[in-house]
Amino acid sequence: MVQTRSGRGSTSSEPSLPTEKHRRRSKLKEDIEGRPPREEIDEYAGAEKRKIDKRDSISKEEKEQRNGTRGHGKTEASSSRSHKSDEAPPQKAVKQDVTENEEKGEDKRRDDSTPPENDKGRMTRKIRRTIEEFGSLPLEGTPVAEHLEASPEALLAMCLDVMLKSTRISHDLAQKAVKTVIDAGYHDINVLSKTTWDDRVEVVARGGYNRYRERGASMMGDLIELVNSKYEGDLNNLLKKADYNPRRVWELIKEIKGLGDLATDIFFDNAQAVWPVLAPHVDARSLDTAEEVGIGRDVNAMYEVLNRDPVEMSKLALGLSNARLARRQGAIKQIN
Repeated sequence: MVQTRSGRGSTSSEPSLPTEKHRRRSKLKEDIEGRPPREEIDEYAGAEKRKIDKRDSISKEEKEQRNGTRGHGKTEASSSRSHKSDEAPPQKAVKQDVTENEEKGEDKRRDDSTPPENDKGRMTRKIRRTIEEFGSLPLEGTPVAEHLEASPEALLAMCLDVMLKSTRISHDLAQKAVKTVIDAGYHDINVLSKTTWDDRVEVVARGGYNRYRERGASMMGDLIELVNSKYEGDLNNLLKKADYNPRRVWELIKEIKGLGDLATDIFFDNAQAVWPVLAPHVDARSLDTAEEVGIGRDVNAMYEVLNRDPVEMSKLALGLSNARLARRQGAIKQIN
């Protein structure tokens, strides 16, 4: 007989129901008995913790990224206004742009140097007009120009011409001085070699070369020594020594005292008439004039228009120079 809480007895033969406490103890016992070993629990717990930590880390990074993007978007306009002057453009991009612009400019120069067919006729007419109206032979107005050939006298006269014109005096005055020394026979190395310094001073002064008469006399003395000692009295030997190479001719001509790049450039204008290996040539200033009047800068195209005639090429170079000196470029430019 089982006694109840009320003190009354019970004669029931049925087993008593488990209390709540008994149920919790039974469940705990079952849980304990069904658990895996402690090591497996620890390993499983560690793996789960790592997964949670990874998710938390990713979430934190995404949040920071979103906040950073949002903040950048808010401050971008004001930052660009306040610091625009401090920001330098990417150097690679600038360099690439410059390179591309240079390449485009180079392509444009190549395109400009070769006139299209519809402009070729205009260029031809301008070249013909330049020669007809302004062109001249080298040393025109002197006895040398009457029989222009590759003689020792003609080449020495061309050297004297550019030597006297390379100083800072007017073109007309220099032209007068050149004619005076040639009339005195100084283009003949034998005559020039017999002169004294005082003789040369007097001749160039008579030609109006007063300001530079002493300098001119000294330069001619140096020319006598160079031509006689290095080229046996004949400047044609300079061309042979240069192996008929224009670049080497340029270097050897510049060895003459008083002749710089400008004087050598003009010497080539003249000398190509008797040394065809130097053609086609147009000095730098005359090439600028050619571009200005619409002929262009392609000397090979000019040479083709002139049927590759070196004497006509010399006339063209001198014609462009004469047009510039007379300030008559407009007469050529207006031709269509």
